[in-house]
Amino acid sequence: MAIFITGATGFIGAATALEAVKTGYRVRLAIRRESQIEKLQHLLAAYADRVEFVVVPDITAEDAYAGKLDGVEYVIHIASPLLPSIDKKISFQPAVEGTLSILNEAVRVSSVKKVVITSSVSALVPFAGVPRGGIVTEEPAWDLSVDTDADFTGPNDTITSFLLYRVSKMLANDATWDFHRRHSPPFSLVVIYPTFVYGHDILQTGADGGKIGITNGMLLDALRTGQPWHEFTYVHIRDVVSAHLRALDAAIPDGSKYILAGRRTSWREIARYLKENYDGVVKFGLSEDNELAKEFLDKSLPTDASKAERELGIRWTLAEEVIREVVEQNLALLKTADRHSQ
Repeated sequence: MAIFITGATGFIGAATALEAVKTGYRVRLAIRRESQIEKLQHLLAAYADRVEFVVVPDITAEDAYAGKLDGVEYVIHIASPLLPSIDKKISFQPAVEGTLSILNEAVRVSSVKKVVITSSVSALVPFAGVPRGGIVTEEPAWDLSVDTDADFTGPNDTITSFLLYRVSKMLANDATWDFHRRHSPPFSLVVIYPTFVYGHDILQTGADGGKIGITNGMLLDALRTGQPWHEFTYVHIRDVVSAHLRALDAAIPDGSKYILAGRRTSWREIARYLKENYDGVVKFGLSEDNELAKEFLDKSLPTDASKAERELGIRWTLAEEVIREVVEQNLALLKTADRHSQ
């Protein structure tokens, strides 16, 4: 059985590709540039006979995947069009077009049995936030419409890009299910909605900012500065990978949706864990003075991920293990860098 995977040069995609070949699948990995192949070849060297690559320079092009899916049974679409941006034009339409491009091609390929799309829990949360007392589920009762002409400028560029990312995921999710309703495709469609994904990054080679993945980098920044700017919510990379591969099972029906989220935890609890286990090693703090940070110190996103537990058999990794993995990986990389600099 073969899986076509987009986004394999990223945190989730690389981990999914590696686990897929370990499990016995063959994988066809879409990459944007020939130069990206070498790193993945090294990562997957032990399974080289199960791996092939195709170059897709622009995933938003109408014919981006023409001929690329032939012969595969499954598609896992993880790729996002571009890195975080503060430009609506770069964030919104490409997210929609990138998803529709692969769905349209999958319809044309008779071998495709199932398509799994990686969305985000952000797509299920009203832009104004979860209503008081509400819990985020796969079928929210609240209004998820968003005015794309609105001003999404945040207090800084990081928050602005995150707000635009949220909207892009909402728009792409709407487009996905609209496609499903209008076309009734011959394959089964499953959408995965993870919260912030953290954990050991198999692609990371250094501990400086440019070598740390986006979500792990956001986590480390919050731990270093003591100034988080969103509720704490998490899921371990291993659980995300498991969910994607288990979703390929024929027993998982067309139209399935799964939120992926670990146990509710707050930034204050994370700080307590760090003090108990890494005091004097990891610099951290919680700012009671910064109004933006103060708003989120004791907040966590209220989600119900029980469906993934029941139907996919996921047992969520504890937040403490997630934090430990990220901290330990970066401490080890810092030590390696120090040795090389001496």
